[in-house]
Amino acid sequence: MDYYKKRERYVEAAKKHLHDYGTENYSDHIVDVIVSVMMDRGDVMPGGGFVQAICNNDLRGAISRADDDCINHLRVIALAHPFAFIEN
Repeated sequence: MDYYKKRERYVEAAKKHLHDYGTENYSDHIVDVIVSVMMDRGDVMPGGGFVQAICNNDLRGAISRADDDCINHLRVIALAHPFAFIEN
C-alpha cells in the first residue's frame, strides 16, 4: 500500500477517534498530530518532540512542546496513544 493510501486510513481513524471522544471542533493540525501519534506508536514514522512526549507519557515534556491548539486538545491527543487504531 502506498504512503498516501496508508495515511488516509490513519486520517480516517484520527477523525473517528475525535468523534468518539466528543470533539467536534478541531483543526487539520490536530488530526495530523493524532495521525503522528498513531504512526509513531506503530513504528511507521517517528513523530516530533511533542508526539514523542505524548508517546512516552511525559506530561511535562508534552506541555512544554505543545502549541495552543495542542494544549486545547491535550486530552484527546493523549488518549489516541492507547485507543486510536486504523481499521483492518
